Amino acid sequence: MATMLKVDNINVYYGAIHAVKDVSFHVDEGEVVTLIGANGAGKSTILKTVSGMLRTKTGSIEFVGENISHTEAHKLVYKGLAHVPEGRRIFQQMTVLENLEMGAYIHKNPTKEELEDIFERFPRLKERRSQIAGTLSGGEQQMLAMGRALISHPKLLMLDEPSMGLAPILVEQIFDIIKELHKAGTTILLVEQNAEMALKVADRAYVLETGSVAMSGTGAELATSDAIKKAYLGG
Repeated sequence: MATMLKVDNINVYYGAIHAVKDVSFHVDEGEVVTLIGANGAGKSTILKTVSGMLRTKTGSIEFVGENISHTEAHKLVYKGLAHVPEGRRIFQQMTVLENLEMGAYIHKNPTKEELEDIFERFPRLKERRSQIAGTLSGGEQQMLAMGRALISHPKLLMLDEPSMGLAPILVEQIFDIIKELHKAGTTILLVEQNAEMALKVADRAYVLETGSVAMSGTGAELATSDAIKKAYLGG
């Protein structure tokens, strides 16, 4: 199995604050890999560094065999990396359809087939294709953010806290979609505070504590770990 993403010994700072400390991990093609940990553990910072919004002081980040440590964020989209940020960051004043068209801008315009593929995966978006995105529910906005990323045909889809702020039934829906994407062969790097749900869908997982990798293993191994149960699963 080919390695899609290789992060090696990165250190990221916010001014004097050392947010990510000597972190290394990899994501193989077709895998779902999750980063779990408490608030402030460095999870979102790692995704922002991979997607070019922050820079590492050391080490390297390789995407499909190419060193992207100093590649500008917008160029990474063309290379096949899509980042669904925490808080969704949809274009609030645009319609659902216009948001999806923005996601497809690297191909100029989405084809009818590309739009139908997204609408088949997210039927609620089809019903609301002409609705202003800012008036959607939180769950619908999350689906739109994911659809906007998927329409660019990414090699790697990075999801930052997709369940944040959603009712339990919507959390289930979002994770069902992640499972379907995994089954279809999409490679996913998932950052998630809901450790129980994340470990259920993950092939492999890394546990972050205060900016460092404290533990790693398969999703199943970590789900049954006493330390993980105590810290994150309420066991």
